[in-house]
Amino acid sequence: MVSYVMDTSNWEDWQRDYRFGLLLILPPEEVSEKIDRLRAKYDPRSHAICPPHISISDPLRHEMTPERQDEICGILRSIKPFELHFDKPSASTEHAGVAYPILPQQPIDNLKCILHTASIFAGEVYQRRGIPAHMTIAEFISIEESLRICDKLQSSAPRGSFLCDRLEFMVPDENFRFQKKDTFFLGGSEDRVQEIP
Repeated sequence: MVSYVMDTSNWEDWQRDYRFGLLLILPPEEVSEKIDRLRAKYDPRSHAICPPHISISDPLRHEMTPERQDEICGILRSIKPFELHFDKPSASTEHAGVAYPILPQQPIDNLKCILHTASIFAGEVYQRRGIPAHMTIAEFISIEESLRICDKLQSSAPRGSFLCDRLEFMVPDENFRFQKKDTFFLGGSEDRVQEIP
C-alpha cells in the first residue's frame, strides 16, 4: 500500500490537491539530466519539487489501491508507446513560466482521455487537464524573468526526442517533494514494476 502524508498543514492550498499523487511522463535519464540542469539554474524551487516531467493525469481523487492499480494497468494496455519531441522553449507575455512545448499533442490527448476513465479520477474534471503538453523549465518566476530566460535559451537549450512507453505514479512527501511509487507501462509489455516503499 502507498503511504500518504497525513498532516498537510504546512502545505499551500493548491498543494493539497496533490496529496494522493498523480501520473506523469518522466523523460529518460539522458534527457532528464539536461533539462534538470536548466531547472536547477533558473527555478530551484520547482527543481526541488519534482524532476522534469510532462503532466498527464489530474491529481488522484482517491488513495491508490491494488484494485485501482490493476484497473490502470488494464486501461494502459490499449495504448501503444509513442515518440515525443521537444525543441525550443517558449514563454508568454500573459503568464509566468518557461517550458518546452511537447509534440505531437494528439497521442497525449488520446492517453489522457483513456486514462481518465479510471475510477480513481471519478468526479469533476481538474481545471488544468486541458493545458497543452509541456515540460517546464521554470514556473515560480515573473513574466519578465520568463521572457528573459526564454530569449537566452533559444540557441542553447537542448532539444531532442524520446519514447514514451510508461507513466510514473508520483506522490508528494511531507515537504511536498514528489517521490516515485510505481511505474505503469503502455501497451502491456510490462504492467507495472514493484512499488517503491
